[in-house]
Amino acid sequence: MQDTPMHDGPRPAPDPQLPRVLVLGTGGTIAGVAPQSSTATGAGYTAGVLGVEQLLAAAPGVQQHARLQLLQVCNIDSKDASPGLWLQLAREVQAWRARPGVAGCVITHGSDTLEETAYALDCLLEPGAPVVLTASMLPAAALSADGPRNLFDAVRVAADPAAAGRGVLCVAHGRVHAARDVSKEHPARIDAFGSGERGPLGFIGAGGLRFTRQAAGPAPARPALPAPGAQPAWARVELVCSHAGADGASVRALLAASRAGTLQPPLQALVVLGTGGGTVHEQLQAALDEATAAGVRVQVVPRTGPCEGGEFDGLNAVKVRVQLLLQGLALA
Repeated sequence: MQDTPMHDGPRPAPDPQLPRVLVLGTGGTIAGVAPQSSTATGAGYTAGVLGVEQLLAAAPGVQQHARLQLLQVCNIDSKDASPGLWLQLAREVQAWRARPGVAGCVITHGSDTLEETAYALDCLLEPGAPVVLTASMLPAAALSADGPRNLFDAVRVAADPAAAGRGVLCVAHGRVHAARDVSKEHPARIDAFGSGERGPLGFIGAGGLRFTRQAAGPAPARPALPAPGAQPAWARVELVCSHAGADGASVRALLAASRAGTLQPPLQALVVLGTGGGTVHEQLQAALDEATAAGVRVQVVPRTGPCEGGEFDGLNAVKVRVQLLLQGLALA
């Protein structure tokens, strides 16, 4: 990787006094391109088309805040993200942090699974130099695309010493969210990300970066990061939802396939989205009792929001699944 100034015309040497920030590209809407006929609205776009250098070129002035080094890790729609990507990103960040004199790291990501990747990295990486994820709700060429500003702000946060030691952060729409709290709260609204009742950790705007609270909740359990080239054995952790008429058939099908060896890896845990504060339909509960008797861990969480109290305080269902996946990785 080399320092890469982002602008057209002659390229002066980067200011050696600026902080060094690594930008990792993974695709997503922020790197998406729409057909010419729908450029204004962004309808019908394809995610993960533009490279990270093109994204930064659309954020003029970003080179005034940091010396940037760029790496395209992948270019996908984040709905297709996998736990393997979490490990790849964690290793890249870890290697970057080991270099002398680095400030932080930005990861461009799709919005759909950003909260899962952010929380997984929060569990895999020790607090230290800032790691900041950002995304967009409109593709790159759409009218009033939000990606360039979000990326500009993310670089500013990653370059700011005040962001260090706060765990993995997410920056969107001028708000700085903790990985533990952030979730995508709307499928289409530009201001799609929120942190629930806790609210954002801080804000980034014309006046700079301002933190208004500390991150809350217990520290995540951090498994050892597998060595580069290692092929870890991921556990199978499935999501199940309790609802009117839930009869447990899907749970019994998973158990049967696991016993028969046709489900690989076999079922290790179930995260159950319960009604209300975490109640479960009686017929589904009977199937879950069978799963528990078979040695499958069952964790019930509210389908209405994050858990309150206990090991998974503040985590929503998908983040509880991330935690159980990583716990399974630690045991593999």
